[in-house]
Amino acid sequence: MSKFKVSGDISRTVILGMLAQRQMHGYEIKKRFGEALGESAEINFGSIYYGLKSLTDSGLVDHLRDEPGQGSPERSIYRITARGRSRLAELIEASLGQAAAPLHPLEVGLRFMDQLPPAKVREIIAKRYAGLKRDYDSALAAEVPKDEPAWAAAVREYRLYRLGAEVLWLKNLLSTLKAE
Repeated sequence: MSKFKVSGDISRTVILGMLAQRQMHGYEIKKRFGEALGESAEINFGSIYYGLKSLTDSGLVDHLRDEPGQGSPERSIYRITARGRSRLAELIEASLGQAAAPLHPLEVGLRFMDQLPPAKVREIIAKRYAGLKRDYDSALAAEVPKDEPAWAAAVREYRLYRLGAEVLWLKNLLSTLKAE
């Protein structure tokens, strides 16, 4: 499955959301976020640590203490503040309500695909289709956990529908591309 990058308000939402669950250090935020949203979610350490500093400076997060690492560097423990919880609610509302689709890298590639030989474009699109079709088939066949939380079911179903739509669209696009 393709990865998506986390930045900006999404990064702040992730950090505040994870800290709303309990006190954590940066590495744990990254680890738990990946566990919750799967391997397709990628938030880099720079975004986490920059976000923690920025959120701390603005009073949305408190730095509680530093703990010695076990064979690793010292880890700073953070918690969300009351102001942070208010800001998190605003960010969640904005995320859920945002109807505008962000510009996707695929759209930029499609806009300039005429700069490549048609056979190369078809090859790239065919490879993308094959990989996403494999991911889609695998996701359809995956067993759904009996105790899956409602949020996890919603994320899984959203991704499945989105992935299925792209697979169908790619299949249709391939039929229109010349194989020169």
